[in-house]
Amino acid sequence: MALYTVFGGRGFIGSEIVKQLNSLGHDVFVPKRNDERIFSQDLGCVIYCAGYGDCNAPFDVLEANVSLLKCILQQAKFDYLLYISSTRVYMNQTSSSETTNLTICSDDNRRLFNLTKLIGEEICLKSKRKVCIVRPSNVYGVALNSPLFLPSITRNAITSGKVDMYIPREYAKDYVSVHDVASCCINLASSQESYGEVINVAAGFNVSASEIANTLIKYTDCDVIWHEVRDFNEIFPTTDISKLKKYIASFSPRNVLSDLQDMVENFKQVL
Repeated sequence: MALYTVFGGRGFIGSEIVKQLNSLGHDVFVPKRNDERIFSQDLGCVIYCAGYGDCNAPFDVLEANVSLLKCILQQAKFDYLLYISSTRVYMNQTSSSETTNLTICSDDNRRLFNLTKLIGEEICLKSKRKVCIVRPSNVYGVALNSPLFLPSITRNAITSGKVDMYIPREYAKDYVSVHDVASCCINLASSQESYGEVINVAAGFNVSASEIANTLIKYTDCDVIWHEVRDFNEIFPTTDISKLKKYIASFSPRNVLSDLQDMVENFKQVL
């Protein structure tokens, strides 16, 4: 069995990766913050999922998405590194293939996140180390205390019987299961045939806010209140997963609308 080092291994995506690696019998090292051992011992295969997305803390975003990564690429001993980026870089673009020309939207209050993810990708590719970049779409799973969209509205549907929607009904994004993301990352990191590649990991189809609302109503009998939203400027093209399927031909993503029923039941048991 192989040695894996998972940065961010206590987070939402990272903990699922660690869980799957353990179930496969691999040795897994999850460094704590400021663990100096990362520069003195062999890290094996590195999976870097230590990202940060709250742009109200800009230096934390830079540290997690770029600075620590840069130090690892420069100083650490490892065989291969897989960097987890994001398909958010495709927001308001006309295409979502990995070779799409990307622009940064000036009126996006999370543009620092997109910028740092792209910088992280580029220093990986320019480092002359064996690397692969994975861009997952909107990752979902049972994360009870998560501030993200799906967990938040699911909690509200159960605890208060009401969901406030501050997005248009037709607003649509690609949602990918955390289980699928972890499995793909391990598969790509294990084969190492993806050296030097940027690869989308997504369901490959968008789901609208209206579809999600109707599913919550079906399984929780909640009320959904649609608030008027002016100047809403987020559009996501359907994520292209053709390259992913070249590497993982058997990839068959889960459907968030089917999984939402299970999420509701799991939340109810805990809440």
